[in-house]
Amino acid sequence: MQTNNPKQINRIKKPTLRIIGGIFKGRNLQMAPLEVTRSSKAILKESLFNTLSNDVVGANFVEFFAGSGSIGIEALSRGAKRVVFFEQNRESYQALDNNVKKICKDCDCEIIFGDTFVNYKESLRELKGFSIGYFDPPFDVREGMEGIYQQCFKVIKSLDSRVFGIMVLEHISSLRIPQNLGDFECVKTRKFGKSALSYFVIKE
Repeated sequence: MQTNNPKQINRIKKPTLRIIGGIFKGRNLQMAPLEVTRSSKAILKESLFNTLSNDVVGANFVEFFAGSGSIGIEALSRGAKRVVFFEQNRESYQALDNNVKKICKDCDCEIIFGDTFVNYKESLRELKGFSIGYFDPPFDVREGMEGIYQQCFKVIKSLDSRVFGIMVLEHISSLRIPQNLGDFECVKTRKFGKSALSYFVIKE
């Protein structure tokens, strides 16, 4: 839509998403355009952090496909000590950078711009202490991206289980989830309509 009326321009708001818990509860996050990224549903996000509970407190949190950073910033709000964000889309990266500067500029954050699959090994090499990984890869069957979950499985298999204690994959609910991925075992899958969350922990 095009308009030359300043009053109309001022009424056009960018999409936002609200932080639902923790010290930043109620603050609005800027979102990238919906055709670029999709946000996790509030019910899914609430379930995620209810499940993780106190494991988030004092942990490192890695959001592998961050978009606007809604999950990682929610983790910071709930007590994560450090968050690493990966994002390769420029519009999403800009929204993410704006959110971090606006809401949690004094938090321990690192934003890595570029392809997650290319950058994650080197970027996480120095990560120390208990860490939680969160994967919500972009998915669009029309673009022939069906194989992206297989790439995520490979990343999970390759991660150091001495550092990562919990891995969470957000995915389409019809996806068949492997029981084991390297040192990690799937212990729970919860479905929320077309989306689902699968939790992996270190095998005993």
